[in-house]
This record gives sequence, structure tokens and C-alpha cells, in this order.
Amino acid sequence: MKYFLIGLLSLFSSGLYAAADSFPPPFTAVYKVYVKGLPVGEGTRTLSTLPGNQFLFESIAKTTGFLSFFKKIRIEERSVFMLVDGKVRPEEYIYQQKGTKPRLNMVFFDWLKKTAENLYKGETKIIQLEEDTLDRLVYQAVLMQDLKKQQGKPLQDVEYKIANKGQIQVYRPHFVGEEYVETGIGKLKTVKYERRSSNSNRRTTFWCAPSLHYLPVQVEHVEKDGDVFRLELKSVKGL
Repeated sequence: MKYFLIGLLSLFSSGLYAAADSFPPPFTAVYKVYVKGLPVGEGTRTLSTLPGNQFLFESIAKTTGFLSFFKKIRIEERSVFMLVDGKVRPEEYIYQQKGTKPRLNMVFFDWLKKTAENLYKGETKIIQLEEDTLDRLVYQAVLMQDLKKQQGKPLQDVEYKIANKGQIQVYRPHFVGEEYVETGIGKLKTVKYERRSSNSNRRTTFWCAPSLHYLPVQVEHVEKDGDVFRLELKSVKGL
């Protein structure tokens, strides 16, 4: 159960060319976290601007209520990036897990050298960057951007290169269909995308709402042992 909750909260913990006007505007979204239909936590996701043409995409999640007396878990995840010639270029990514089983994962990008320094599990590794490489969090904002650019047409054969765990990983979300889902702000029409891990039965499904710049308003993650957990939008500002 401990690792199940950590994995659930880590969902807050995401190359393509895109126009800046298709990128999501600043926003704050609040989610509830459920396991087997029971609320176990809450999280916020915020996109904001910084000086010097920089942006901050930040996610915070924690256990709440009765469960927090036994499993105090807080996960903070942030990505600092720029839009350069219409492309998202990450500069630093920090993931910090507090409470049960503390963890730290940091990636610092050097685009002049085309390398990234990744501190993971106490060990520093150098990653050779490929064009349009992203980090684990900002790729989800880029997914919103790409869906906006498509103007309702499904993404085909899309992939995102992610600098993570000392290597470049490739995420390939696939279009599943359209669906209406209930949220804290009412029933919303969504487009549904699924990403499966290449070496396991894990899968993550995103329900993205066109009316909210394709914000994921529901996320479901299925572990290889069949455990299912879900994030549901509670409220949103800015979209």
C-alpha cells in the first residue's frame, strides 16, 4: 500500500515545434486523488511566468484526511523552461518526495554542450541530449500545446523524448477516442490518450478537455499488478 500511494501521487510528478500562442496560458488546477473510489489525497498543478522569458510548471501532491495520520507523503515537482523559437526548452527539473521513502531526482540541462546532468538515487549521470528532449513534467504541457495546435484532430504517431533516470526515454501517447467525464466543475467533453510502458503492463490514460486548453481533467494509472488509481479535477483558474 505504501508504494501504491507513492506511485499514485507521482502522477503529478509528463520533439515538437509549436507556436507560442498555442502554449497554455498561466493556470492553477486542483485535483482529488482516489484509490478504489476513496479519496486519499489532493494536488495542485500550476503554470506561471518568470522573469527573463522563463516559465515554471509546478506540481504539489500530498496525502490528506485520516490517511495522512499514517502515510504522510508530499511530492513536489517543478520544471523551469523557456520557449525558444517556438519550442519548449527545459532548463531544470526537480522532483522531491518527502515523508515515506524520501527521494530526489534532479536534471539540469546544458543546451550549449547538449548534455544534461541527472542526479538520481545519489548518483550523477550525464545524458546526451537529443533535439526536443523534455523532462517528465513539462512534456504534459507540451501535450496540451500539441493538442491545441491540432484543433481537435487526433495526434498521430507522436512521441516525446524524456531525460530521466540517466537516459533518454520515449513516451508515445495513443489516441483512444472522445468521452464525456464528470469533474468538480461539471461534465466536460474530452479526448482520451493512453500511454503504455514498453517493458511492462503499466498504462496511464489522460482525459484532456478542449474547453480548458486540453488540460488533463482526469488521469488513470494502472500498475502491472492491476492496482488502479485516479486523479479527478476539482477546480481550475486561468483556463
